[in-house]
Amino acid sequence: MMEKYHPIPWRKCEDLNKYAVATNVPVWLGGKKVIADRVVKTCCPHNCYDTCGELVYIKDEKVIKIEGNPDHPITKGHLCLKGFANVEKINSPDRVKYPMLRVGERGEGKFKRITWDEAMDWMVEKITAIQEKYGSEAVMEYCYSGNREHMAKAVSARLWNLMGASKLVGSFCLLSGATGSFCSVGSQYTMDPAIWSEHCDTVFLVGRNCSATNPHIYPFLYRAKERGAKLIVVDPYATGVASKADLHLRPRPGTDGAMALGMIHWIIKNNLQDKEFIEKHTVGFDELAKLVEEWTPEHTEEITTIPKEQIIEAAELLATTKSHFETGYGQQRYSNGHQVQRALACLAAVCGSFGKESGNYNCISGMGFPNVTGFAHWSNVTSPEGAEIKQTRLINIAAIATAIHEAKEPPIKGIISFRGGLISQQPNVDYTIEAVKSLDMFVTIEQFMTDDTDYADLVLPACHYLEQYGLHPSYWHNYNQVLVPVCQPPYECVPDIEIFEELGRRLGYEKYFPRERTGLDYIRMLIGEECDVDAAVSPNGPVRNPEKWCPEVPYKDGQFDTPSGKVELYSSVMEERGKKFQGEFCPVPKFFEPAESIRATPELAKKYPLNVISQHPAFRTHSQYYNLPWIKEIEGPAKVFMSKDDAAERGIKDGDMVRIFNDRGELKNIIAKVGIRVKPGVIELSSGMWVKLGGSVNKLTGMYPAGPRDILCEGGIMKEYHPLMDGNTGSYFNTLVDIQKM
Repeated sequence: MMEKYHPIPWRKCEDLNKYAVATNVPVWLGGKKVIADRVVKTCCPHNCYDTCGELVYIKDEKVIKIEGNPDHPITKGHLCLKGFANVEKINSPDRVKYPMLRVGERGEGKFKRITWDEAMDWMVEKITAIQEKYGSEAVMEYCYSGNREHMAKAVSARLWNLMGASKLVGSFCLLSGATGSFCSVGSQYTMDPAIWSEHCDTVFLVGRNCSATNPHIYPFLYRAKERGAKLIVVDPYATGVASKADLHLRPRPGTDGAMALGMIHWIIKNNLQDKEFIEKHTVGFDELAKLVEEWTPEHTEEITTIPKEQIIEAAELLATTKSHFETGYGQQRYSNGHQVQRALACLAAVCGSFGKESGNYNCISGMGFPNVTGFAHWSNVTSPEGAEIKQTRLINIAAIATAIHEAKEPPIKGIISFRGGLISQQPNVDYTIEAVKSLDMFVTIEQFMTDDTDYADLVLPACHYLEQYGLHPSYWHNYNQVLVPVCQPPYECVPDIEIFEELGRRLGYEKYFPRERTGLDYIRMLIGEECDVDAAVSPNGPVRNPEKWCPEVPYKDGQFDTPSGKVELYSSVMEERGKKFQGEFCPVPKFFEPAESIRATPELAKKYPLNVISQHPAFRTHSQYYNLPWIKEIEGPAKVFMSKDDAAERGIKDGDMVRIFNDRGELKNIIAKVGIRVKPGVIELSSGMWVKLGGSVNKLTGMYPAGPRDILCEGGIMKEYHPLMDGNTGSYFNTLVDIQKM
């Protein structure tokens, strides 16, 4: 018997044919000719660098084919496996189809179907009860990068600001490095790869597994190498891009900062620094030079395990050629991540790699826009005119579970979660599950029945990104394509912005959520008049972001957005914060051991001697796609990569089933892959595995927010927010474990 799906009176519906690039287009599928009703231009908003341009084919309001947009200036018609797999994902019969209310215990995954009106009434009742008993700060949202599109985040923030709810700050992956960049450079721009690939002599690639997360950089790397440029890759294990390197540096996990300081030492000792750039465009060189005096090649090798000859070779290449810096996220996922990124920025400055076509320092961009939030007019949406917006409690996103367990005035009692896996993606899964169980209200907006839904009180059916509006600027290149709905949502799925609009109306904020406002209206509010939205909407686009937001050659004018207007090798911002909070905010990029390591915690390392790194696989974005049959068939069962030495010591052979464990948890039935991919003392697991489908690596990781956490963050609560100091990132990689054969 077919399920009946109910109309939703407050849902916005419109004719989507206006976005067609072409209509009545023949397509060959499975050897048969099919006529697609329309083709729509959009882009992929998942959390990777490339933001690929897509052409989506629709028939009878269903996606039948996805291919790359050949006219996109950067991605040029090529998609990854995940992009193609969206055909299966959006059409999956396993999607959440309607609102469901829990009827069993949390964790049992037992629900009953309810209507949208009942779901809205239930949320209003729960939120109101929590507000009356504890206050509005007892409620908060959890939202991250399942769909990295930013418009819905702004609309939801509008509601939370009106309510006075607690707010999330920080990041799982990038703001530790952003803190390092902001304190050194004052901004975060990226130079388009088409420029540096034609002019640089050396590419320095740190902490970025391009094969899985940034595949469209390859043509630009190959172009640079064709011209004779050298490629230096820094990564503890042998990635695909490392196999293309002229020099592969494999540091002990968490010691990239020490490596950078060692290179700076050698450059200064041998008088190889860019004296003109340092004199005109930096402050604090003497303090930096004093800091690196101890970082001889021998000492650097001792700390990093990189042979001193390789450290010297890399330092001389960077200092004596036109070098370009591409830094990723890997080096940020340690408790010392902010200082690592500062050290890399200082290394680039010593080499003079700023403001030149032949080389620049690319961290992460400002999402293609001019400030840390990513948008010129973010507050137009989040802080509506005429409303009283109060500064409320700030929760560190990488320590939500700690905040739920420890916050008292008021306690956290209600969470609405969307676009993120609170349970599978937070460090220390078991600790997080216990925190979620203590809530009075846990609502998830999901496409599938995930780890989160099993513990939810209410599950709401989410739209696929192809079914809703959005804006997702790349954090690697500077081209933008507005996301539009290519087809109508199926079942009773509702776009995220419409869920929060309707909830806001029912909570009494009708005038701030007018029914006539569209997704494109919100996008125009976010980016203002500086960017032509219509030019980026299908059938148009993509467009390059305005030059004043994304300079073609960043820092070409020699101006930096720091208090001094220069690259701050000695950070005045860090100095000021250190004085205020009476803590060690190290104005120079001093090296600290990761929170867990063989040197920082030697007794723990005797018990758990292996450092686990959880890389992002090419097959999924965090936990997304893990449940799809196409992906599972290609990816196969969960694997752990380990060295021959570590395997032999434990009697483990390639293909054996193993158990990985520490005091926080364990993973079982993982297949050992023994070889040279990782160095001794290191193992590699892919991130994003579901707890209920084999076990998440975050059953092993600890609650160690990276950044100035000891001073600015206590019990998961931020004492104060500073736009340049929001450096609290999940430090997933400083995790010690052991392995045994099952």
